[in-house]
Amino acid sequence: MQVNFIVEVTSFYRLVKHQHLGTNAQLLWFHLFCLWNEAGFPDWLQVDMLRMMSMIQVNNKNTLIRARAELLEAGLLLSRRGVNRQPNLYQLQPVPRQSGCGMPKNNGFEASCGAQTVPPVVPQTTQETTLETGHLFKPDQTKPTVQKEKSAFGQYGNVLLTGAELDKLQEQFPETWEEWIRRLDTGKEAKGYQYVSDYAAILNWFEKDENDARDKAFAELMKETQLLLG
Repeated sequence: MQVNFIVEVTSFYRLVKHQHLGTNAQLLWFHLFCLWNEAGFPDWLQVDMLRMMSMIQVNNKNTLIRARAELLEAGLLLSRRGVNRQPNLYQLQPVPRQSGCGMPKNNGFEASCGAQTVPPVVPQTTQETTLETGHLFKPDQTKPTVQKEKSAFGQYGNVLLTGAELDKLQEQFPETWEEWIRRLDTGKEAKGYQYVSDYAAILNWFEKDENDARDKAFAELMKETQLLLG
């Protein structure tokens, strides 16, 4: 199979900037791609689960399964069950190419950065209704404040979340939500962090960690690429 190493890696880096993939899924793709390269880009690559778990440095089999499922759902990977208790076979798929602007194609943007499809402007009405109370108000009036009861979490009780926010955290981070609360709680206690919304702060911290991990993985892969091509 003919594969351009640099083009595929660069295309993947651009793809994950606009299409969400978890950090574990990104690391798994990078390591599988390097392994695929070392094997000479065969049609199918046989890899056992323990080796893939070591690639992304996790000890939980379910964490690997979720990362692999993300790649399968994104169309970046195909899987075929191994026979006679042999490891599964995997086939990496070509990464979708991006347009000249770095944005995915067919998303409302033309290939040229100078030509963009502008969505229709919806005229604003002079009156709005709040979703929480149904209260009708005019633009020069102040929206009524709806107080939502929050509970304190963490060792120091610094993390304030509503019941709905806690449910969303547990759904988004089923294995690490307590760790995120602990980090924010400790940060507030030690450094005096203040946030309007602790829930939004946790999401921002998570996004920053994912971006840092993606950039680090890409930098390490490019270093390996230079060694291979050097």
